[in-house]
Amino acid sequence: MKKLAITSYMARTKWAVILIIAIILVVFGRTVETPSLIKSAIVLGIGIDYDEESGNFDVSAQSVLVGIAGGQDAQATYAMYNAQGKTIADALDKISRKMGLIVSLAHCNVLFVSPAVLKLDHLQLIYPLTGMYALPEQAILVSGKQAPKEIMALRLGTTLSSPFFLQQALTNEEGSDGMIRTTVKDFAARSLSRSKSNAIPYIIATKMENPPMTEQGEGGDTYEMDLSRALVFNHEKDRIIEGEYAELLALFSSRDIVGTLNYTTEDGGSMEFKILGKKIRIKASGKSIFADMELSVDLSDVQHVSTDNVLSSADEIVKRYANLLAKQFEKRLAELFETSKADGIDFLNLQDKAYQSVGRTLPEDCLDELIFSAKVTIKVQETA
Repeated sequence: MKKLAITSYMARTKWAVILIIAIILVVFGRTVETPSLIKSAIVLGIGIDYDEESGNFDVSAQSVLVGIAGGQDAQATYAMYNAQGKTIADALDKISRKMGLIVSLAHCNVLFVSPAVLKLDHLQLIYPLTGMYALPEQAILVSGKQAPKEIMALRLGTTLSSPFFLQQALTNEEGSDGMIRTTVKDFAARSLSRSKSNAIPYIIATKMENPPMTEQGEGGDTYEMDLSRALVFNHEKDRIIEGEYAELLALFSSRDIVGTLNYTTEDGGSMEFKILGKKIRIKASGKSIFADMELSVDLSDVQHVSTDNVLSSADEIVKRYANLLAKQFEKRLAELFETSKADGIDFLNLQDKAYQSVGRTLPEDCLDELIFSAKVTIKVQETA
């Protein structure tokens, strides 16, 4: 009797296992009960606040209701519900009972949190949402001056749903004007890192002076959102970064960047550059960290610059403005580092880089011992 080769036997076993798994998935996958859409509340945004005195979570959910109205002219119907509970799951269960629908976070792409919530255990904050209610790991984390339930309930000029607006704005405009896209996954990972710090958009909503007009006239109180600030924090402290420093922080920490950069001289000359791309290399040698950031830009606009010609990206004066802007960025990065040390919030995530160089012998919370320097290069290119 011919002996069966080991390689042949293993191959047959592999295919047999794959076939069994496929049969199980097909059979049992078809028998899993899936809730109907008309029985589900498709949540677009969820807000979480925390009252330190009572120890209660204040949870809000904005959902779009499916099947409320039919026909070609049917519009989306948004519903806001709110509940309190000792745990996040308890509050969400109460919201589900109020709505008479099953709460689903599978399509929720925005998580609003108050600064008070960010001082709690970050993993215990995230796990109930991702583990029990299927919140996507790519959901975007934001905070704001107003309470989460107040921000979510605002009527905006471009859309009725503030979570939908933020989802579109932060997904498409990362790195522009201080907007930072920090996902739930990023938030959890950075909270467990040596730096233990995060940066997320900080929203301030203001009433529009000239609200959009409808067929019936003015559409009531309408608000606009300012996303040009960043909230940097760890488990104990937080700080708001504003203006040009928030914009630079977004440029430094974001993966993909869009938007424009501006440099204005003391005599009022101003140039606007469109961002084409970014490369950043951060190296650590012990406790010394060096960042080399290279931006490629194209000339977008020129105002109040004395010239007899129409300037282009090839002109020397344009390159000089770009070099001056690069030097300004280097100075502000150094100032951001000093701010992080003064506040004890490693929002540049430099301790992570030092840990990669030093290893396990790196002391905990050694931000004051680090040395940071940065070089910024801005290359002006002409787009086709």
